[in-house]
Amino acid sequence: MEQDNEAALREKAEKIVEAKQGFRANLVSYLIVNLFLFLIWLVIALTAHVWFPWFAFPLVFWGIGVAFHGWSVYGGNESRHDEMVQREMDRLKNGS
Repeated sequence: MEQDNEAALREKAEKIVEAKQGFRANLVSYLIVNLFLFLIWLVIALTAHVWFPWFAFPLVFWGIGVAFHGWSVYGGNESRHDEMVQREMDRLKNGS
């Protein structure tokens, strides 16, 4: 019984670690790619005097995706859910 509980806990911990690693990889690629896009824009703007900030489009829209990804990983939705379930189970055990 305890081994099953340990295995389930390990599986849940592995999923959390994988989610965090996935978010970090997404964030790093977002930062690197958008830095290069900004540098390309800066070179073009300085040499051709074209100042339209086109780099802002992927910066903003991909940034929204990264923000939602971060929220899903670090936003506490699952832990909040677990807390609510535990509280409800305690209430039911106490007969309230």
